[in-house]
Amino acid sequence: MKGENPESYEQVRLKNKIIPLSNSVYRILDYYEASGEIKFLPQAKPYTKIVILKLLNQLLSENQLSEKEKKVVTSYLNDLSRESNGIQIYKQASEVGFGLVGLAGETTARTGIGKDGTWSTSSKLLPYIAGDLGEHLSFSASMGPAIERLAPDLFYQSYTKDGQVNFPYQSVGYAYLPYQFNYETLYTHTQISDKTPGQSDITQKMAVGLIYYTELNASWLKGAVQFSMNNQHRAWGHDDNNMVLSSTARRFPGIELKLEPTKWLRYSYLTGSLFSYANQGSDYKKSIYGYDLGDSQNLFTLHLLEFTPSKWLQISASAGNIWSKRFEISYLMPFVFSHFSEVEVGDYDNLSMALDIALRIPKVGKTWLSFYNDEFSFTKSGPLLRMPRNRYAWQLGLKTALLSHLLPGTTSTLKYTRVTPFVYTHYPDARFNTFTTRPLDMTYTHDGFNLGFYLPPNSGEIDWSLVNIAVPDLILSLDNKLIIHGTNDLASDNVYQIYGDVYRWQRGDDIYQYPLLNFTKDGIYDWTVLSDFKFDWKVRKFHLLGLNYFHLNGGLGVAHTGWKSNNSGVVAPSSRTLFSGNLGVVVDI
Repeated sequence: MKGENPESYEQVRLKNKIIPLSNSVYRILDYYEASGEIKFLPQAKPYTKIVILKLLNQLLSENQLSEKEKKVVTSYLNDLSRESNGIQIYKQASEVGFGLVGLAGETTARTGIGKDGTWSTSSKLLPYIAGDLGEHLSFSASMGPAIERLAPDLFYQSYTKDGQVNFPYQSVGYAYLPYQFNYETLYTHTQISDKTPGQSDITQKMAVGLIYYTELNASWLKGAVQFSMNNQHRAWGHDDNNMVLSSTARRFPGIELKLEPTKWLRYSYLTGSLFSYANQGSDYKKSIYGYDLGDSQNLFTLHLLEFTPSKWLQISASAGNIWSKRFEISYLMPFVFSHFSEVEVGDYDNLSMALDIALRIPKVGKTWLSFYNDEFSFTKSGPLLRMPRNRYAWQLGLKTALLSHLLPGTTSTLKYTRVTPFVYTHYPDARFNTFTTRPLDMTYTHDGFNLGFYLPPNSGEIDWSLVNIAVPDLILSLDNKLIIHGTNDLASDNVYQIYGDVYRWQRGDDIYQYPLLNFTKDGIYDWTVLSDFKFDWKVRKFHLLGLNYFHLNGGLGVAHTGWKSNNSGVVAPSSRTLFSGNLGVVVDI
């Protein structure tokens, strides 16, 4: 495949299939973007197979790589040129297309060692179908059962009330490092021992869950126009953990349109369906917050415009909108950023916007500054950036390959992210619920997780990560974080305090009575330092029913968390340290 004409990849089967964000090929692309071999990558991820194949071929054709680097890139190029790297049960080509039936799966085990540490395991079986219809359309669908016992992290669904920090799953235990828990299956589970359906994601004993992935993708004009219906993980930004739509968000079904008329102009559009099984009950967390959080029956629309006037500069703007499920055509219009629609239809929904500026510094790497605006007002004079009335977040990042001079094939990413109080929050809104008489949960969340940055409001994070791709079929990574988060007592009679809880919006008659921000001092703060090492190894030479390889992956991490009460009146929990290790086997689709 090395050095082939890019046109030859148009003949690859399943060329329009999405390559999920979990695929290590994205670490390859990140490295060569940081080193300057690839120009600014499209921010709207994931990409389709044909898009990635052309990028890899571009790397090989420019003859800038060493022989070792060419070997690594060629390996990925060959793998992705196959119709599938998983188990193939049956396949057939016809005059109108191609069809494939196969089997994929995953089994993982994880343990937490330390105070309240416990074990967690998950095994998934994923039979799938995939195929092409003509030369423009590809599809893939997989669904199956999972047997698992999920154990979260320390802060999963935690809250501060009645003078203490409450940890709902302390009796279950913790297997993940703080703030790092996530899972792939549907929320509702059936515990095997008592065969009781409709239980939550976290169960004391082994349970059965369900999982599905689906996609229908098309492209025309050599990829200049792409259309997709899918429920894959997405990341729309310069980093997987950005403030608009992160890879840590729960998967949701959506319709996407991507246009690239020239190399310097891209437009991406998304409308998806948001929901939350837990929120279907009106009493969900009502005892904690004192009110109905609302039913989650919303749509999410996101626009992203990328303008690259030179090889060293990119400017991008995005607009998002959480809106109740109704047929509002104005929100479905391409190119019409949501704030224009709000002027026309009224302020009934949860709107946001973001602006990004990225620079490519020769021989250094890529740096970016992102500013996310939840809501901002200039009506009052004073320190605007310290007023809780102004809800915003920002991220400053640098991605470089400079360390590759010492450790060949190493990408280093250093970034700081600040999410101010009340970002992503919204009051429950009863004006447009066409399903029930309950209000709607209009927070910037889906199925219990943030859509944007993964930390709760009033947080800050310094993150330094290292990823090494030098060895063929092996990805090594080390992620180091300092996480700071603060909040106050939900039961306090004084609502004019700084809160860091996505379900606590700015209450009171005058939001300008809230005190100015004093980060790390205006509430009880938790401080977490963590380091997490991971590996992903492709094991080959097991050619069973077309199996090209399987993944052996795992990791080992440690975290220490402490609290400082300041003048919050909340008792600081005792500090704790947790070690977490995991090992898994994955067969790709």
